[in-house]
Amino acid sequence: MNDRNIVQAFATSEYRARLDKVRALMSSAGIDALVVISQANQCYLLGYNSLSGDEPQAALVTLDDDPYFILRKMDADAAVEAGCWLPRDRIIPYAESYVAGTGEASAWDVIGQFVRGKVKASARVGVEVSGLGMFSYPRLVAALGGREPLDGSDLVGACRVIKSERELLYMKEAAAIGDRAMLAGIDKVAVGLMHCEVGAAIMSALCAGTENIPGGPPMSPPYIRGGMLAIAPHQFWIDEAFAAGQQYYVGPITGTRHRYVAPLTRTVHLGPGLPHRKKQHEGVLAGHQAAVETLRPGATCADVARAFQAAIRPYGLTKDSRLGYSVGLDWTDGPSLGTNNDTEIQANMTFLVHLGFYEPGEFYFLSDTVRVTENGAELLSKVPRILFERPA
Repeated sequence: MNDRNIVQAFATSEYRARLDKVRALMSSAGIDALVVISQANQCYLLGYNSLSGDEPQAALVTLDDDPYFILRKMDADAAVEAGCWLPRDRIIPYAESYVAGTGEASAWDVIGQFVRGKVKASARVGVEVSGLGMFSYPRLVAALGGREPLDGSDLVGACRVIKSERELLYMKEAAAIGDRAMLAGIDKVAVGLMHCEVGAAIMSALCAGTENIPGGPPMSPPYIRGGMLAIAPHQFWIDEAFAAGQQYYVGPITGTRHRYVAPLTRTVHLGPGLPHRKKQHEGVLAGHQAAVETLRPGATCADVARAFQAAIRPYGLTKDSRLGYSVGLDWTDGPSLGTNNDTEIQANMTFLVHLGFYEPGEFYFLSDTVRVTENGAELLSKVPRILFERPA
């Protein structure tokens, strides 16, 4: 895939093609140099697959030269081994004295001064402003010379929305790992068992992978929600045991392949499903089918949302939140599936159709990662879309 005997997730030619797309958007936006702050975007453009903490790092992309990558020395020294395709003289380290010190020196000063030294005084500099905080933004602006930069927050993200064949391959591999983990978790659910024990089974399966696909650290732990106590939708799990007659959802969970994900969620009932819960499942399944059938080139995100709402209405269901979003590298990477979003859907977009309904004691969730093809939609998960019933 490359000529340096270093493991890269993609060929160098693909990274260069991505840069060309970003440069075209920069040119249209009147930006001569872009400071990329998002670690996901840095991975997308440079192949650097490592997660940093609070230590600043930035990529400098110009219209006519290879990028520079500025980061902490201990990370810079191994950036090539971590998948970065740039030659070593384009990887710029800053000293440990800029990390967690008590003085006034900041790594943002180093990054801004480096950028200022590499671009012309008249250059129109863009920055991913959304990736900066109240402390870091003024420090970077001051180091750039005090002139407010243009906001380039959405430029790289716009290029990530349509996936290449190799990106799709990694998402399919992530889906296969996620399927195995989901089934392992569902098989573990039992009355009296602690939520954390099911979480452990899922995490173990995500890390182990499949017989042919290596696993890895998941981007997010699984959510296990349900029963009368666990009514918050964005907590992972609580110190509670599964109870007979209650309904729980498991997920979204996903395998991870080179930071690409393909989440899914399923719902489990302990004991025979109650009639009103079965009806809810049927309604969500009808909405799921309508949404997936509408996910095709030429439709809009709003079209998908409206088709879903029309399908669930006869079942007495309503959903006032979005029903999904573009997913891929580091989870969310594009537009949402909502009635207020008119983004046109194109082939090789990938979406998480994310159908959650939350009421105390009445949790239900079904979600799938979907690839848009020229002829319609492809569901990446092979796990049955049923209301799983476990012995009570």
